[in-house]
Amino acid sequence: MSKLCTVCSTSVAKYKCPICTISCYKVHKSEPCTRPEPTQKHESPAAPAEDKDDEEEEKHRLGVDALQRVGESPRVRELLECPQMRELIEWVHKDADPVQAIRVLRQHPEFEQLVQAMLEATDSPK
Repeated sequence: MSKLCTVCSTSVAKYKCPICTISCYKVHKSEPCTRPEPTQKHESPAAPAEDKDDEEEEKHRLGVDALQRVGESPRVRELLECPQMRELIEWVHKDADPVQAIRVLRQHPEFEQLVQAMLEATDSPK
């Protein structure tokens, strides 16, 4: 079931937060999403592991500056001009396990070129 954009409530949300466009994102950025508080908080043995996973994931997130460098990279832009590359990225976006989808696609030389160009743009180790 598709969710509607939480800002405009007219378009189908395309992003996790759920918003539909950059203009809605700019509005959303000024009013961050809030998750409903659970009615009861249960401590489970799995909670500390989940927290650790969240912390580990957070270490790998790119900041705004790094994302901007990727968006401005001439090499990344050149690679994204290819319709097949955009189709592959859309496939990753729709996949139930996007991390595994990326692992599979990294076996393709063209996709790996995009990954390397993005890493170079962010000055991240390869």
